[in-house]
Amino acid sequence: MVIHHLISKALGERPSVLWCHKRDSDVPRQSRKQLKKLEKNLKSGKCDISKENAFDVFMLSTGVKYCCFNDSQSILGNTYGMCVIQDFEGVTANTLCRITETVSGGGAVILLLPGMNSLRCLSSLKMDIHSRLKTHSHPNVIPLFNERFVVSLSWCKSFLVLDSKLQLVPELPTLNDTQVENINCKQLTALQTSQTQLEDLRNSLHDAEKPLPHLMSCCWTLDQAKAVLKMIDVLTEKGGRGTVSLTAGRGRGKSAALGLAVAAAVHFSLNNIFVTSPAPTNLATFFEFVFKGFDALGYQEQSDYEIIQSTNAEFGGAIVRVSVFREYRQIIQYVEPTDCAKLSQAELLVIDEAAAIPLPHVKALIGGSYNVIMSSTITGYEGTGRSLSLKLLQQLREQAAASSGVNIATTTSIQTSAVSSRGRTLHELTLSESVRYSPGDPVESWLYRLLCLDTPTVPSHTSSCPPPQNCSLYYVNRSVLLSGHNESEHLLSEIMSLLAASHYRNSPDDLQILSDAPAHSIFVLLPPVYQGMESLPPVLAVVQVCVEGGIPSQVSENVLRRGERPGGDLVPWTLASQFLSSGITSDVGLRIVRVAAHPDYQSMGYGSRAINLLKEYYSGQHVSLEEKTTTSHTLTREKQQQQDDDDDNTQQIITPRKTSEPLLLKLSERVPENVDYLSVSYGLTLPLLRFWSRAGYLPLYISQVQNKTTGEHSCMMVNPLNNNNNTDDLTDNTANNNNNNESCSASVKTNSQEFLRRFKSLLGGPLSDLHPMLALGVIQAHANTLPHKEIEWNELRNVISGHDLMRLERYSKNLADRHLIADLLTSIATLFFLQRLPSVHLSPLQSVSKV
Repeated sequence: MVIHHLISKALGERPSVLWCHKRDSDVPRQSRKQLKKLEKNLKSGKCDISKENAFDVFMLSTGVKYCCFNDSQSILGNTYGMCVIQDFEGVTANTLCRITETVSGGGAVILLLPGMNSLRCLSSLKMDIHSRLKTHSHPNVIPLFNERFVVSLSWCKSFLVLDSKLQLVPELPTLNDTQVENINCKQLTALQTSQTQLEDLRNSLHDAEKPLPHLMSCCWTLDQAKAVLKMIDVLTEKGGRGTVSLTAGRGRGKSAALGLAVAAAVHFSLNNIFVTSPAPTNLATFFEFVFKGFDALGYQEQSDYEIIQSTNAEFGGAIVRVSVFREYRQIIQYVEPTDCAKLSQAELLVIDEAAAIPLPHVKALIGGSYNVIMSSTITGYEGTGRSLSLKLLQQLREQAAASSGVNIATTTSIQTSAVSSRGRTLHELTLSESVRYSPGDPVESWLYRLLCLDTPTVPSHTSSCPPPQNCSLYYVNRSVLLSGHNESEHLLSEIMSLLAASHYRNSPDDLQILSDAPAHSIFVLLPPVYQGMESLPPVLAVVQVCVEGGIPSQVSENVLRRGERPGGDLVPWTLASQFLSSGITSDVGLRIVRVAAHPDYQSMGYGSRAINLLKEYYSGQHVSLEEKTTTSHTLTREKQQQQDDDDDNTQQIITPRKTSEPLLLKLSERVPENVDYLSVSYGLTLPLLRFWSRAGYLPLYISQVQNKTTGEHSCMMVNPLNNNNNTDDLTDNTANNNNNNESCSASVKTNSQEFLRRFKSLLGGPLSDLHPMLALGVIQAHANTLPHKEIEWNELRNVISGHDLMRLERYSKNLADRHLIADLLTSIATLFFLQRLPSVHLSPLQSVSKV
């Protein structure tokens, strides 16, 4: 209450409050009946404000929204002046990012930590998410994310540690005038210049026709004003087939710009305007600026338009329709992202936070003959879905490359590009000036640095590209990487940049999984390192892996018998349920979670080099006995943690942990885990299938249902290993490992034949939407595992009868039509792809026709 009062005095208004907690948690909530009774007693003078009812009075006079962590998705797009987070053990990186980004500049984020006498207690706090990160073979979680979180609090120059009496607790470095980061001269000059240019733009449009001067008065930044002008230009163009993509960071005024553009569309007599978003509750800011635009244009509620709110309890009274009847009937209607069939009469479609909507739905939405305006956040939580930029917009650009013209226009404050695509024009706009926060906002800067959210663009390197065979793979020590030191932070930022730039779907939880999941490891591919180098060379590729399996057959049999699916161990459980073999889970596998190559160095062999070195490493080809003895004296993570705890007892100020461990280890300096096979799971596309097939991986599972986000089928591929470890410590286990690897290879070969048989049958059903070349690639990937045995007549006559041979003979002599033997094509194709007809050779095009 005291902090809220201070914010109210500073802002001149009572800020709204967001109170976040775990489900079924004890929160200080009062019913409406009790609050009305208190209000009545206060007005009648029956009670006075005292310490006993002070909090109730605060609840009565302040708008407080309670939100469970699991429901934090519903607050996206909203803004609050203050946020309270209790039950910190239930917080994940996703929820922390969602919650913090809803607080406006000048507000406060409060962490309630009852029962803790020091921030250091957070470093060892058991989080609820840890239960989802454990696996059968890796049950122990070390909270490295929490450790880095505590250290990161010293990065935020507006963070305070207060006790129950609101006294400052000196656990962080002391703040003074020299440490407080103010807006530097360049930022201040740029801000003043932008405001001056905005005023000049408004003055230049003062005599323009309606609605330009009216809507420009509602814009807060020059970027926003130029974006609104560009969208108005698209709306007034003939043809109605324009697509505007508006991207920006959190709090840059995207939703406000969309709202002003829709107000202009109403002025230009567009009758049917539809808007969609992940949820109608995310459109609060959008509709707020629609109405501000109406006010600027002289529209009056009730007399010119009416607002209709949803009666669905899940939507919380969100606006779902605006009916305009000033001159004639016009509507602004909310539709679900899946309701593309309702857009047949649309003249304008607005998609807010398009990156948070599954890609197939977005493709279906923009397929009509109407203008489309879509926005997407490129940084922060809402910017972690990159399917829009990596897939949809890239496809539109590729289509435009085949068209007859490409026009790119850029300005200093807003970047735009326009390309034509099959009758639809694409305009790309980017906003950079912040509306919600001041430049260099300390909380925003802290959050982005903590969760590595400010790395959507990978810095390019001017150094020459070394040959892939000269590059080396290094193991990254996660305990050092996440310790908070400047050197490790630089490498962490570079790693997360590559991962974010190379994958369509990212979230802050990815960093928490990478930090705390005990089965995960990180490898980086670096160019040659020479003596005398003052810093690490640029990272060329990153590989994130996860150890799976090692589950006893008895345990897996009991689980499969009950029809359960435990968390973790993705590939073992999936293959065990597909092939009804509990023995699959007993093999130890290494799943490649992500492979990311530097955007400037893609398709140059660095990804393949990293994968090959990884296979050699887990095959035991890089273990060195001499260097291994030097690493045996390094501190284990438990000993290091114990030493850190002893140091913390004598040190009051929280600083990054001191460590003697190296950040990077050569493959020869670390003994690998005993692994029977490598695996990978990804969205099935032809380039990725060819990449993994060249690396020796075999597809053993393809989902029959498309992924909701990408519209692709999930594919799992396996590559058996031949473990050749020859060190003394591994000699005792060599025989067992070789036996396991041989049994694993035999199992993969058997399952390969079973998968191929099923796959051929599914091509006419659930997998009929696969591209023929993609289906052919899956079949050809198994060519080396199938026996080259020519079919004999005793077996052939069970498939093709003598009468069938007569029909084939007549067709081969052009004495019969193709329809006469159409029913035999499936059987013949099956025999061909199972390599039972070795004397028959077909070209790739002929093979595709068989598929």
